[in-house]
Amino acid sequence: MPIRSILFAALCALALPAAEAADSAVDPTFGVDGWKRLYQPGGGTQDERGVGFARTADGGYVVVVEVPGGAANGGTGKRIGLFRLDRNGVNIGFGALGDVYKDAWLTSVTGMTIDAQGRIVVVGATPGQGGLSDFGVVRFKADGSDDATFAGDGGTSFSFEAGSTGYEEAPTSVVTDPDGRIVVAGNLNFGGSDQRLGIVRFNNDGSVDSSFGDLSDGLGGFRGTDATFASGAAAYAGRILRVVDGYYLITGTSVFSSTDTDFAARILTPSGAPWAGFVGSGTFAIDEPGNGGSLYDTLNDAVVVDPTTVLLFGTASGKFAAARIKISAGTNIDARPDAPGGIFGTQYTDLALDPTFIGSAIPGRPYRYVGNTPQSDGRSAAVRSDGRILLVGGTSSLAISGSSIVDGVEQPSGNTFARIGLVTRLHADGSPDSGFVAGGSAPYIAPGGTGSSYYTTFEQVRFDGFRPVILGSAVDSSTAISDSDAVLTRLQSDVIFADGCDA
Repeated sequence: MPIRSILFAALCALALPAAEAADSAVDPTFGVDGWKRLYQPGGGTQDERGVGFARTADGGYVVVVEVPGGAANGGTGKRIGLFRLDRNGVNIGFGALGDVYKDAWLTSVTGMTIDAQGRIVVVGATPGQGGLSDFGVVRFKADGSDDATFAGDGGTSFSFEAGSTGYEEAPTSVVTDPDGRIVVAGNLNFGGSDQRLGIVRFNNDGSVDSSFGDLSDGLGGFRGTDATFASGAAAYAGRILRVVDGYYLITGTSVFSSTDTDFAARILTPSGAPWAGFVGSGTFAIDEPGNGGSLYDTLNDAVVVDPTTVLLFGTASGKFAAARIKISAGTNIDARPDAPGGIFGTQYTDLALDPTFIGSAIPGRPYRYVGNTPQSDGRSAAVRSDGRILLVGGTSSLAISGSSIVDGVEQPSGNTFARIGLVTRLHADGSPDSGFVAGGSAPYIAPGGTGSSYYTTFEQVRFDGFRPVILGSAVDSSTAISDSDAVLTRLQSDVIFADGCDA
């Protein structure tokens, strides 16, 4: 080994103990003392909500925030707020102050992504037939300006409705193909217990891709897919993912009774159709007992670990919950030859729990993780390159009063906080990682204008190398729920160093 490399390795080794000690601490080099608040200047006490963020090619971020005041529904709609930040949380790029606001006639802003060309795609609900909501899709150029090459003015709407009766449709997730086509998933409420998943794909010009799905468009093509996870069970959409060989995985929650819901997933072929007869569909019960013996499992996020492995994350009876599933080829092959390579290509039809995911080692319920913090809502997960898993959300069970210190912030005496951000780290096998903090979970409260926030919750996590970056919302008050802003923070890591020793 060259002398320079030996010295470099020695310096990194010397840095290790200090870095490990700060593993779960907020990184003070990000934003202002580790936090970045995102809101519309001059917006008064209106509530801005963090929706999602994605990394840019230069290592920074684009953050999407839901902003009140859109023209839809008589002025009660929501606008899209775009913020362009550098790697350390400093506003750059968009407009004079690094932000852009767009009224795209939406009633909610629910998801975002950045495509391979750097374009920003945002989805939300928009008013449709009879005042009921439809899918809304908006695309921006990489500089935050409207992309007029998409549907003529940068935005479009879509309804699965075939007749004139109408029903509520709302997107929950969006993913882009390598060629720029946009796949949007969400919920279709037909009324009563008839709740289904809806998935549609848009071409680069904003038109509906007629080669995608299994619903006839009446012209010899298709206009997306509607489906459930199990026969006779209502389905709610969570995350849509691209997985092995161009297949898709739609994840969400399947409802079996008024007291029993499960995590669920279903394979869609590269042409967007489900396999017939619920082949390629599975439900994955966490079954943590709740009030009155209820078994409520609600999936809020799903993460591709590798092309055939997906982490499912959400909440089970008020606790963080996770499981990991494997996608594989099977013998139950549909007659439709649309897998890569045709009928003789590998066709992925099977889903199963991953037996290498130890989780919480719950007797009788293997391969599941359930957290120890009650009254918690698991919102988002991310997987580090070494396999460690970060789970984020919020909890109302960790009331803090008196002169307490949380994450280096002194809390005002006498206050009890209504909502606290919660972060849990797991080993790659799903067991709690006490190297993060004792027990694996840590609480976080965003600083506010009067000391610290009465309400902080986390919505999405991504990794900057080995350092977690977390988006959420927090009120700018230590005493009451008022004036919510989007907040972004970055944590330290035990394997990344300011001298360039990051793994």
